[in-house]
Amino acid sequence: MFRRLVNLPFSVATRAARAFQEREDAKLREKYGATQDPGDMANTHGPPSAPKVYSTLDPATIRMDAASVRGAQGQGRNVLLVDLRERRVGEGIPGALHMPLSEISTRVSELSDDQLVAAFSDDDASATQAVLFFRERGIEDSWVLPGGIARWKAAGGPTEAA
Repeated sequence: MFRRLVNLPFSVATRAARAFQEREDAKLREKYGATQDPGDMANTHGPPSAPKVYSTLDPATIRMDAASVRGAQGQGRNVLLVDLRERRVGEGIPGALHMPLSEISTRVSELSDDQLVAAFSDDDASATQAVLFFRERGIEDSWVLPGGIARWKAAGGPTEAA
């Protein structure tokens, strides 16, 4: 009996979380035609009448070089740099939000659709995957920062020890 009382809050919380996730998935299906896990970007084809799914974009069209990102910062735009590396090793970019790629599905709500989001990682493929996921979730002004910290530094961007 005691065990049932102790486990009751967990079972209620689990059901509530499952119901919430089902509602969110239904919203995404309504908006995009299908929900996708960020790890499943290959399954993007649908009927011609299906809503636009960003993962069909050419990865080259979602890149913004470091000089352009720095220029946007200089113009006073709200720019958020997102560090997708699993562990921050070596150098980092001051003020960058550390959001490991493995956590983007649970932390995407930390991003705002009124800011320019520039995502970087050790490899551009991870950043591309993240940006496609961000765009599918409504963060339209999200971009891959190609070359990561090395190109950021070459463009005169500040760095700090991680």
